[in-house]
Order: sequence, then structure tokens, then C-alpha cells
Amino acid sequence: MDDQSGTTEGRLGRRQESEEAASSSRTDSPVPKIPLIRPLVNRRAAVYQIISNFISSYAPSNSSSDEVRPSVCFAPQMYGSGKTTLGRHFREFVLLNRQVLEKYIIGFPGIDDTGVRAGERAVEALLNETLYVNVDLRPFPDFKRERFKSTLIETISKEALSTLPNEPKLLAKVLKNRENPKEWLKSLFQVTNKRYLFLFIDEIGLLSSGKFYEFPDLDPQRNPHKPNIYRLFFEILSSFLVLPYVSCFLAGRSDAIITKQKDAISSRVNLDFVRLDPFSEETTKLFIRGMKISTGETALQLLFPKHPEGHDWFFKQVYNYTEGVPLYVRHVMQVLVDTCVHNKLYNLTEDEMYARIEEISSYVVYSTTPMNMNPNTLKVFSALLLSSILEYEFQVFETVYGGLVLGESSQYVLDIANNFGFYYQYCPNKGPGQVDVEEQRIKLVFPKIVFKAAKKEYRDYPLMRYLDCLFPLNVPAETPSSLGFRFEVIFAATLYVRCCLSRRLGELSIFHESFVEDVVWEIEKCRVRTVPSFHSELKTSYSAKEQSYSPNAWKEFYDNCLSEDGVFLPNRPNSNGPDILVRVSVRRHDSALSADESGSSLDQVAMDTSSERTRVYLIGIALKYYNRSTVNVGMIKEEVDKFLIPVSSQLDLKENDIWAIQLVVSTSYNNEVSSHFTEKQNWVMNTGVYYERRFEKKRPSPGAWQDASSSNSDKEGLHIGPNCQLVVCSVDNLKDFLGQQVYEQLQKVYSDNESVLMKLDPLAKLLGRNLERLWRSDVPMEPEPSQMDIVSTRTDADEMEVEDVSKERVQSATPFDWKTFLREHCGFSDEEISYCLPKVEDIDEDELPAVTKQSLKDIGIDKPTLRFKIRSAVKGYLSRKQRKQ
Repeated sequence: MDDQSGTTEGRLGRRQESEEAASSSRTDSPVPKIPLIRPLVNRRAAVYQIISNFISSYAPSNSSSDEVRPSVCFAPQMYGSGKTTLGRHFREFVLLNRQVLEKYIIGFPGIDDTGVRAGERAVEALLNETLYVNVDLRPFPDFKRERFKSTLIETISKEALSTLPNEPKLLAKVLKNRENPKEWLKSLFQVTNKRYLFLFIDEIGLLSSGKFYEFPDLDPQRNPHKPNIYRLFFEILSSFLVLPYVSCFLAGRSDAIITKQKDAISSRVNLDFVRLDPFSEETTKLFIRGMKISTGETALQLLFPKHPEGHDWFFKQVYNYTEGVPLYVRHVMQVLVDTCVHNKLYNLTEDEMYARIEEISSYVVYSTTPMNMNPNTLKVFSALLLSSILEYEFQVFETVYGGLVLGESSQYVLDIANNFGFYYQYCPNKGPGQVDVEEQRIKLVFPKIVFKAAKKEYRDYPLMRYLDCLFPLNVPAETPSSLGFRFEVIFAATLYVRCCLSRRLGELSIFHESFVEDVVWEIEKCRVRTVPSFHSELKTSYSAKEQSYSPNAWKEFYDNCLSEDGVFLPNRPNSNGPDILVRVSVRRHDSALSADESGSSLDQVAMDTSSERTRVYLIGIALKYYNRSTVNVGMIKEEVDKFLIPVSSQLDLKENDIWAIQLVVSTSYNNEVSSHFTEKQNWVMNTGVYYERRFEKKRPSPGAWQDASSSNSDKEGLHIGPNCQLVVCSVDNLKDFLGQQVYEQLQKVYSDNESVLMKLDPLAKLLGRNLERLWRSDVPMEPEPSQMDIVSTRTDADEMEVEDVSKERVQSATPFDWKTFLREHCGFSDEEISYCLPKVEDIDEDELPAVTKQSLKDIGIDKPTLRFKIRSAVKGYLSRKQRKQ
């Protein structure tokens, strides 16, 4: 790592410090912020989708205004997905995709040309004949005796005419027709010399805030024909969209995405979810490479002066930490540039940069993951998180049933996921042709940078620690053959949590009669992590690119990956090694001989000369649960070949006091294997050779183990080496470990129906049942019952939404959430929130009626505009609350 501070400081010497320091846990002092100029990343699919919806609104079947049913694109994704960038720079995106649009557009409203020239004329119209207007609902005017529709028309007019020299005169002319939308739009086009209007309305999620209920045409109580404010909004919007020619794009995070679509349909508007996936790894790389500062230098030149093109490992680190979400890619790069330049740290190594990235915290202001989750809510969140890690695919309109949150009604997965702060991406279509919107499949995305902020609340909760270790996980494509790996992840979660809650491993029935039955595993040593898998085709011992080891490299694997106790999950299907590994160590005295040695050939092994030593138990678990066929002796031999045989020959078990246990788990065995399960016990084989005839055991001489590295398939019988043990778990003990309900549910993996390992609802139930002992255990983080009702379901004939009911039940004991209030009700920026939050956060909800402009001034809010917005938002909030009561 070289210090290039001399030249870099010269280049950056004149830059001004920002008011808000960049986040970094390495230092408490503010770090000067070096503004990054971000490139515009192409969103071709979204651009084409918005244009296609506009064209379909004015298709021949919708030729008259009475028949027009406008199609509107809606981006409800979480903060930082690129919604605002797409809307505000739409014309630039059209220009960026000019050639593609000219090729694929074959018809356009208001243009008679068809065929080859239609695309050229359409793009020409979009670039030169279209009026682009952005309306942000955050600074939207308050109610002043005007209806929302009139106020919206005035806002659009002001925005459209703001750049013209004679704006006041033209505005007065246009607003003469504000009560007649058709004449208003006609006059607007006339004075601007345009034919089309592209209307981008941002932050529509704020419609549910207090101030918009003050508009009489948005208040459901004054408009009983529409049960909620969004249906009234879409009714107003449709009156514009039926006019020639208006294209509309809506954006704003929503907790009820699917519900909004129903609201729109009831008001003659078709709502189409715009595709704004997180960036792919390759796009993230291009995005980072395009980031510059005001001097023209790229961010990569500042971070890696010796390698200004960057490193592939660096792009992958940023992608893995942010999942390609634009907001967090930008945030991570901003923090890295600020801190590395400020601290004169350049050309960091891969490990040094990884440590820096992992310390970067997320934008807390954008976090929506509920805190103080109760077991029910935490179960749903865990299921969603695990489904995102396992890359579950589900349909846009898929629901979750059975009281997963309080209440027994179903809820849309997408609504619940958005409430918890998940992002999502669309899955490639399977097969030719277009997929109907109801068949379109999506995957959830939850960036590690966000999870790290959320898990702080639950760091004592074993399942959260387990899920944390799975970032990132190399999950195979969702096919029947990938079910095994998904089950391994779920089984490992159960094993880890149960180990954390057990005093000794013998409490878990799968370990009955094994060497570790009486071993006490201290909870602080019970860790979990992912490790590389084994790959039989590797010519070298280890491949960093593939994150794999050769089966001949167990010594290196053990030293590098198994140096501490824990549960270890291979980061991809491990066809050449165990599905799960467990390492447990115990301190032992020379004189101590446990019962696990009494029946083995190691009774006479010489003891260490030291008075105390460490014994390691290494357990390789083979999960045959998801096999179509019953498990036979041949399958068991194959598992022994993948673990006990190479471990025996490569790890010097006796010298290092390592005891290797092969655990085979299945729901179905053939008669030959089942006959060995006596009185519901596991079938255990210690050191020796077990011949085929009823597996009669013959103890070999020490010389018989010189060829222990050879395969069992090449020998007669089953060979178990010194310091080794084979444990075949009985079906009864597996049922006891998983619980009867989970056991029965997982037996449906290969049923005719879609697998429970590929559906979210069964996964959530499985987690809930599988971890019942966790709910009942004395976990320090578990909240009091009065604070547990975070997510509930309310259902009526027309509306279903997720709401926070804890604030109503424990209002007197819960501080007012000023951060959310300032963001959503006041529409404040990050800087404004940082300025106001420390001054108002001590004001409780029952003190809100006493908040005045003067009191806000007295506590240090000096800016009149901020005082006015806070006071207005408080009035609206209290007014809405009173109406609800």
C-alpha cells in the first residue's frame, strides 16, 4: 500500500468540505466530502416499457376519449432504485436509446407514418415535440382553497413555462382554462409549441400524509364513492391521461404495491410496474468506472493510482455488499473516496479494501425494516430474507396465507417485502414469447449493507447471525436439481439455532450414540460461516475464482477454513464433499477417557505429554433427504469416500487428536439399512471393516489402514478408519430433530405440486415450526409482549394494507419517530433531516399539539421554511389522526 498523498492532495486542495460528513466507522471526526459526478446508466427496458404503455393508451381500440384506458408506468421500488433519475432524465434516456427505439417502434400516437419511418418520427417527436414536466409531491403546494386537480394543473403549468422569458404572461394565459383540462392542455401546447406532454410525478407515497387529505377532492370522507386517497388520485389523473397526448410515469415507494394497481384499475387507469432492477455485476462495474470528480479524475484513479482501471475483485466486493442497488453503490464509493483520500490510503490490497467496505454503514434515513419485531413478524422477515438469499422466484401477485403476520388474511408478498425494505428484480422469461403480467416472476433483493444495520437490533438472535453468514451465497438456478442445496441451507439454519440453544450435543437426536453425544458446546464458540466447496476437476489445490478446493487438499482446507469451531456451509453445491461441516473442540486432561473411546480400537493410543490438550470433533453431514430413491449401502459408501477416507489419509487424525464423524441423514432407507435401527437408535459404526453379510465387523490390524486413501467402492465391505465413526441417523431421530410437522412438510419436496423449497409461504411456515424452540427460549433480544405487534393485517372489501399498530398500543411508552416524519410528512432532504432531527427528537407524540413556529425557533430551528413545513405537517398529521378516531 503506497502513500501517494503528495500529488493527490495537490489535486484536491481547493475542494470545499460538505456540511454533512461521509459515514465511516474508522473515525468520529467529520471527513471532507468530495462530490462524485455519477454517470447515467442506461435503463433501456424501462424506457421502452414507458413508451410502449403510452402507445397502447392510444391504440386504435382506444381511438376516442371515451374509450381510452390509459396505461401508466409505476415505480414503487425502495429508495435508491433509480426511479427519480429515470423520470427526471427521461429525454436523455430516449436520446441514449435512439437507434433501438427507431428500430422497434412501429406506430406512435398522432403520427400517421407506419413501418420503417414510424420509429424515426416517434423518436423525433419524443426529443423535439414533447414537453417534459417533473412534479415532486414533497414540495407540493399546501391546500389554499383550491382543489388538488386545479393545484396540480397550476404546478404543471409553472414547471412547463419556467424556462420561457415571458413566463408570467404565458402562465396567466394558460391558467385561464384551468377548469377545463382539455382547453388547458391545448393552450399549454400552443404557447410551448409542443404536441406531447411527458408527466413525471415523484413521491406519490406521500399522498397518504396529512396535508393531501386537506384537498377536498382527495379526502375519502368527502368522496364516499372512492374508499381511499389513491383511488381519488387516479380518478383525477385519468382526466388528464385521456387527452391527446399525455404520457405519465409515477414513482414513489409504497407499502401496498398490488393494492395501488387495484386502486388504479377502479379509476380507469392501467398501472404497469416499471422494471428497475438493481444493477448487474457488470453494470455495477461500468457505473463505478464512470464516476468522476470535478477535476475530471475518476474515482478509481483516486483509490488506485497504480491501477486506475480498478480491480475485478474490487468491483465484486462493492457488488456483493450493495447487491447493485444504485443508491448504495454510490454511497459506498462516496465513503471510500472521502475516507481514503482524507486518510491518505491508496492502492489498498484486497483484504484491506474488504475491511473498509464492510465498515460502511447504510443510509439509516432510508431504512424501513421494522425494529422490535415479535416472533411472528421476525419469522416473516427471516423467510423473506432467506428466500432472497436462496433466490426464490415468485409471481408478482403471489400471496402469503395463514396468519404469518397478525391476522389470518392473505397478503401480497410484494407488499410485505416492500414494507420490510426489500428491493426486487424481474426474472428472465422461461420460453419464447411475452409473459402475461400475472405470470411474471420476480426475486427479492436485500443488500448486505442494509442487513448489517437491521441485524444490530437482533445480534443476540441466532437465526440473524446465521443469515448474516450467507452473504453472498452462490445459489444455483432454480431447478428441481437445486432443491438439495436449498434444503442444506435450511437444515443448517435449524442445526445452528438448535446447537446455540442446547447444553450438550446429545440433546439433538441426530447425534445420539456418536462421539459427541456428551460434548458440551459453549454458545460463544458456536459460530456459523460459509466455506468453499470441493471440486474434483481442480488441478491445483485451490481456485480463488471458483472458491473451491480439490478433494486432495483437505489439509489446506482444514487449516484455512476450519481453524475455529462452528457450523460450516459450503457456498455452493458440494458434490465432492459433505453438505454441512461442524467443528467442535473440547479441552481434555490426559487422564480423561470418555465413553466414546471405550468401544474403539484407539483405547491404547498413547496420550499427549501435556496435562491438557484440545480434542477436535469434525462432523461431515450428508443430507440424502431430497433423494427420490431410498438410501442404500452403496450411497452410504459414496459419502464415506467423500469425507472419512480423504480425512483419514490427509489430516493425521491420531497425531492431531481429531475425531471424524460421518453423519448420514435421510427420510428413507432400504431394508438392509433399516434393519440396523434398533429401538429407534441411530446405526453407528466405529473403526473397523464391515462386511456385506449383515455387516459383521472385523477389527483389522494397524497395517490394514496403509491404503486408507483408496475408495470404499474398490474394497469388499465398508471401511471405517482410526479416529473415525459413521453415524446413520434413523428416521425416528430425524423426526424428533425436525419436529413432526416440518418432517411431513419436507417430505413433499418431490411431490407433484410445486416444491415447498421453491415457495415462500411454505418456507415461512417451515421456519416458524422449525424454530419453535427458539420462540420459547430465553433469548435476550425478545421484546416485551406489549411492544410486539409491529406488523398487522387489516382487510376490508376494497383495501388491504400493512400498518404499524404498535404506535397506537404503546403510544405513551414509544418516542415519536421523528426521522420518518421529517422524511415522509415534511419531505425533507438528508441534510435537512440531519439539521432538524437532533433538535426535535425529544418531543413525544403527546406533545405535538404544543408545537408552534415559535417553539421550533426556540429549540434552534432558525430557517423559517423548515419551521413552516414542520408545523404544517404536524397539523396535517394530527388532523388525520383525529378523523381516524
